Amino acid sequence: MERCIGLDMGYGFIKVDDGREGHVFPSVVGEGNSGMPLSLGVGPRQESNELRITYNGKNYLVGEHAIRHSRIAHRGLSPTRAEGDDLKILFLAALSLYSRETVNNFYVVTGLPPGRMHMADDLVRQLRGDHEIIRQTGASRFGVSIRLERIEVVPQPVGTFWSEVLDSRGQVRTDHPLLRGRVGIIDVGFRTSDFATIIDGEYSPAFSKTVPIGISFGYEDVAQKLATEYGLEREQYALDDAVISGTVHVSGRPVDIADLRDEVFGDISTKLLVEARSLWQFQEYDHIIITGGGSRVVERYLRPEMPQAQLANEPVTANARGYYAWAYYNMQGGSETAAGGSDHAASSQQKPAESEAFRGGYESGGGSYRSGDQSDEPYGANRSSSGFE
Repeated sequence: MERCIGLDMGYGFIKVDDGREGHVFPSVVGEGNSGMPLSLGVGPRQESNELRITYNGKNYLVGEHAIRHSRIAHRGLSPTRAEGDDLKILFLAALSLYSRETVNNFYVVTGLPPGRMHMADDLVRQLRGDHEIIRQTGASRFGVSIRLERIEVVPQPVGTFWSEVLDSRGQVRTDHPLLRGRVGIIDVGFRTSDFATIIDGEYSPAFSKTVPIGISFGYEDVAQKLATEYGLEREQYALDDAVISGTVHVSGRPVDIADLRDEVFGDISTKLLVEARSLWQFQEYDHIIITGGGSRVVERYLRPEMPQAQLANEPVTANARGYYAWAYYNMQGGSETAAGGSDHAASSQQKPAESEAFRGGYESGGGSYRSGDQSDEPYGANRSSSGFE
């Protein structure tokens, strides 16, 4: 049987969900030839924080493991994400978390920014097929085959729409207010941000776009000021904890950088607001949903200008959970095309050879959650946040 997976391939963090459990880990890949890290048994252990795989004869550390233990690690931020096999390594590492059998057959729904949907067919061709990897956990090594015969690529923000209007069984909430009228979705990501419009349940590309504004630009400013004021040089991927907590350690002592962080992200919010005004007439929109890993950072700046705006339910994992719900909906025979028609989705749906989201504020360094634990509060409930939690 195919196993349904929702996979949000963010520039900053990977979010993946199978309806029962979800994982979040940094989109960082590093070399894995420096020896296996040794757990001393005194700290908490999470599977998504200990990702090490072998693919095509090369060893890789992925996510938090790469940040901590790899001598050469990077977070690819190019528009095409064509740095070596990084995209494929991140994709396979995420699926390895759900690979319990020798052969694992997945139906994956994932997303691309609206402005990059022309790359969807290439992405499917790159990922489709059988992939052999070795997963390493502690001292254990085991080989698994990951079979990808059905991959669907949709405009990224529609995952949030599905996370709101579909329930955990993939059933449409027929009385949901987002199914009627004009809905805008602002998906604030790490490198880019997306604006998507849905009109009476149909995705409208004419009023959707991608802009090169994301939280990573705030990281650049924070990194520069840390180097100038404290002589502390950090790669962007190593700043996650400092940005989330508002504290950085210099010579073993905590230094408060919350004011610096808030100033930087306030400027980013202003740029996003300018872009939104250039694309949309706010008065025409019945609902505006703010989602994505950077949503809680910018929400407090955007909502005063958009009285109909609402923070998505669990915004960091909303797209991944929505992709899963859409996959499950399709598996139940709900629909054969995504987001209003085949022109807006690329998929590989050959007949299978065999039958068959993180809590809190900004995206964290990694973790796991039970999908059933994600709150299911009704749309319109007070989901606002004063920023980082």
